[in-house]
Amino acid sequence: MPDKSAPDYSAAQRDFMTVLQRGPGAFPDGVFAGRPERALLGLKAHANTISHARLVALEDTYPKTRERLGDEAFNQLSRAFVERDEVMTRDMNSIGEAFGDYLAAHGVDEASTDLARIEWAWLQSYHAAEAECLTMQDVAGLDEQELLDLPLQWHPSLHYVPLSAPLAPELGPGFESEAPVTAMLLARPEAEVLLHPHHAEAAVIFAIAKKSIRMRNFLEAACEQFSENSALEQIFALVGAGALRRSISGEDA
Repeated sequence: MPDKSAPDYSAAQRDFMTVLQRGPGAFPDGVFAGRPERALLGLKAHANTISHARLVALEDTYPKTRERLGDEAFNQLSRAFVERDEVMTRDMNSIGEAFGDYLAAHGVDEASTDLARIEWAWLQSYHAAEAECLTMQDVAGLDEQELLDLPLQWHPSLHYVPLSAPLAPELGPGFESEAPVTAMLLARPEAEVLLHPHHAEAAVIFAIAKKSIRMRNFLEAACEQFSENSALEQIFALVGAGALRRSISGEDA
């Protein structure tokens, strides 16, 4: 049985968080000992510290987007973003979620919003669960029947970001391509997150395997879209990128 004589701190904790988020207008009565103005002064200092930490966390999540937009524009957008109700309740690890969508809704150019979405996907890929990816060496060790029966699923670190514009140069060198880049694939097969530009054909291949699928079904679906050689090339490119793993369930899609 709960001890009814024990103090209930849950309401006080909610009041404390509310005043930190909402400011002096939400200051609760009777929560703090001593003069209210002294307690409010301490809360203001604490709130300022938290607000600064949240802005720094957003800067650390989106360094290339900040570089592209410039400090002043980025700071104005990020301050307004962190004051949104749904953002105030997030912890530091998730504070930057959907910042790219926020930029898009506030008139920021498409290359910048794409860049922000790529940076968020990079962070999610970096923190994804560990898993052994399928390698070309694994594939080479299988006979034809074993290869066709191989159950596949996406690696947990895989993220696929469709693009609305040419890649922002702030992303860095190495992504130049003769064909238009339509998406960015990110995966962390080992310790490092790797970025792979994808084209329209690769996007079709990527869409085939929504969940666990056997290699034969993957190939059959891909060959309906492309020649056998092209389908194999696209699938093996995904293997080389660390985007696939052996399916845990082994079930067909």
